[in-house]
Amino acid sequence: MNSQNIQNRLNDKTRPMFTIGVTADLIGVSVHTLRMYENEGLILPSRTQSQRRLYSHSDIERLQCIRAMIEERGFNLAGIKGMISMAPCWEIKGCSKADQQICDAYHHALEPCWVVKTKGGECVDTDCTDCPVYTEVTTCHNMKTYLKEHWKHA
Repeated sequence: MNSQNIQNRLNDKTRPMFTIGVTADLIGVSVHTLRMYENEGLILPSRTQSQRRLYSHSDIERLQCIRAMIEERGFNLAGIKGMISMAPCWEIKGCSKADQQICDAYHHALEPCWVVKTKGGECVDTDCTDCPVYTEVTTCHNMKTYLKEHWKHA
């Protein structure tokens, strides 16, 4: 592999590269805290074949956002979860009315769409870590931007 390919792989923000211990150290939290964020549905780390968690640069940015909301804004985990659960994923992904009717994310605003049990056809076999709702819209800086743009065109 040439040095340009290596550089491209290192610069890929979505490439899982950091173990849970390294990630916890970078963010300044415990491994237990990262597992708690995952259990709450706030973060979706990638998994190796042996089920070890790996985090990307994008995951670290998301975790920094979560920490800032807690430490600087006074949010608790339920508040953060509720906020990201409000993303209208069915509109973002262009789901059909039929898919919306069977999807828990459309009917229940208490869980992020990537953790609901029953998903519409558009999402059934989708890796949510690659979904624009997870990767783009429900990040600190993009949720407000998305909503502003959406309301302009509504």
